[in-house]
Parts: sequence; structure tokens; C-alpha cells
Amino acid sequence: MFQNLSETLTLIASAAVQWLFYSKRLPKDFTPNRILVVKLDHLGDVLLATPVFSNLRQAYPNAELHALTGTWSRVVLEKHPDVNKVLEYNSPAFCRAGEPASLKQTSQLYRELRRQKYDLMVELRGDWRVAWFALLRVTPKRLDRAALQVANKLGFPQFTGTHETTRNLNVLHKTGIPTPIQTTTFSVTTEDKKWASDFLTTLQIDRERPLIAIHPGSPIPIKRWMPERYAELADWLIARKRADILFVGVKDEIPIITEIQALMRAASNNIAGKTTLTQLASILHTCNVFIGNDSGPMHLAAAVGTQTIGLYGPGDPTRFGPVGPKCQTIRRKLDCPPCPETTCRFGKEGCMSTIQVADVIQTFESGGYLP
Repeated sequence: MFQNLSETLTLIASAAVQWLFYSKRLPKDFTPNRILVVKLDHLGDVLLATPVFSNLRQAYPNAELHALTGTWSRVVLEKHPDVNKVLEYNSPAFCRAGEPASLKQTSQLYRELRRQKYDLMVELRGDWRVAWFALLRVTPKRLDRAALQVANKLGFPQFTGTHETTRNLNVLHKTGIPTPIQTTTFSVTTEDKKWASDFLTTLQIDRERPLIAIHPGSPIPIKRWMPERYAELADWLIARKRADILFVGVKDEIPIITEIQALMRAASNNIAGKTTLTQLASILHTCNVFIGNDSGPMHLAAAVGTQTIGLYGPGDPTRFGPVGPKCQTIRRKLDCPPCPETTCRFGKEGCMSTIQVADVIQTFESGGYLP
């Protein structure tokens, strides 16, 4: 409850700074030399913000585009072809692991931003410290998504759609910057593809067979589908589609995958904790299909162009679903509103239990993911 209140107050403060101290629109002849885009939250959210950089590059081809983000998302923006520099700031509001930035480090960051002499700051999601940066005029011009969100809540429609990619792009669109690029981006280089090919060879994966990545984890337990259902689905894919199954995730998710593999009849591969984010992206790019919970790896699979099926319970796929023509989502408890809680008030298993193995198989078959 306190966290929600803190986020709300930060949102209102950021919007107030925008309304009181910054213009709503940019001059028609605006030609910035350097732009800073602020996106401090989690991996999936940062991936959904990548179209902002693509559109800014198209609008201002000669400008330097810098990004301010957390350690956990740095590589996403370092790999973006339109980002020139990434600055790191681990906001206490979004830091799930490691140490959040101290006040001393925040002060050093402020001085660094002043030295960079940005012409424009595009704030997609900051925290109260970044709102202070704006109040202290770290840049002469600023565009702030919080201002659109608060106005929207007050009954003055600002967003042209529900999805996060649309809402991020509306920050540009409202000020007259064209936004023709709607897709998310994570670049996979030739070297990345070769690494993935060599890595899969060490696992003795037959590339003549379909390769399906499954991510059964999530930092939030109520977003996880049950292990026994993942086991049943994986066995079906192996038996009926001759697929090789590759379980992916971080080191902390190894016990979840181990439990699933113990429930399976067939053999599968577990590479959780064995790859960097870039290496995982290159492997997902190689896979024919990705199936997993609402999480960062799901958005990463979509960003590299892999056919993606996302399983949703407390999250809202209309707002946070994977982006792309090859993406589908499954959410069965439609009468349950999106829930920000860490435990389900309707019982231990939660709304993810309403998704059956048959639902995923039907989506898989009807989507034509494999012959």
C-alpha cells in the first residue's frame, strides 16, 4: 500500500513540475544536439520503450541519444542501434537486486547530467529524485509521460491506446514528433548468432527438429503457471511436434525448472543461469517458438522476432502483452482485474490456475506455430 502511495505521489509531483515549468510542445524548428531518455523500471518495461528511441532517431537523425536506466536493463539499450550512450542509475523505487543508488551517487549523477548539456529530456518513468532533477532544470526542455497519465486519470484523455508501447509513444506524438515505428527492438548480431549456434551444438540439439524455449519463472510468484502443467505441455510438444525443449531463466529459477523436468516423461534441456541477457536473446532468436509467463524473457523473445505465446493471470496483456504480429497471449480469468499484489486474494493457486494445458495447445495449433 505504501509503495502504491509513493508511486502515486511521485507521478503527481513529476506531472506538476512539467505543467509549471515546461512547455507542452517543442518549437517547430527544434533541432537538439543531445537528448536524454529516462526509463528506470524493469526489463520488460524497458523493452516496451525501445520504439521511442527508434522514432527519436528518425525525427532527429543528427542528435546524440542517451538513455538513463538501471543496471538490470542497461544491455537492452546498449544493444539498441539508435542509442549512443547509456547512463546507469539504480533507482530505489525499481531495484530488485543489488544496492540502490545512494544520495551521494545521485548527486554525482545530477552533476554528470548537467555536464552533458542535454537539450531535451524525455521522461518515460522516473522517480522522485529525477523529478527533482527536472525541477532544478537539468535540461531546458522536457517531455513527461507522468503529465499525460495524471491528466488521463482526471478525465482528460491523453493516450490513444492502452498498450505500454502506445502510451510511451504518445509522449512524443502529443508534442508533434512522428511515431511510425511501433515495434520493440533488441539487436542480434552475426557474432551473437554464431555463438548461439555453437552453444546449441554443445547441447547436441538437432536443428532439424523444432526448438521451443519455455520460461516457467517470474520474480512474482502469482505470475507463474503450475510446474505440472508446464511438464504436461512440454511432453506434448516433444511427442506430437518432435520438438526439442529448452528451459530458460535466471539462476534463481533453476529449482522451478528442476521440478518440471522431474515431472516430465521425456528429456529436455535446462540452460537457466548459464547465459547473459545478450546470449539468451541470441538463443531465443534461434528458437522457433517461445512459451512463458508474463516476464522479461517473454518480451525479449518478441523483440528478437520469435513467435511468442505469453501466459497471463494477474497482469493485463492488453497493456503489457508482447509486441509483434507473431505474438499471442492467453488469459482466462477475464473478470479478475489486473492485480499488483504479490499474493492472490482468491486462493493459493491464483488466477494462473484457470489456464489449462488444452488452452495453450489450442493457441499453439490455431496460430500455426509449427506444422
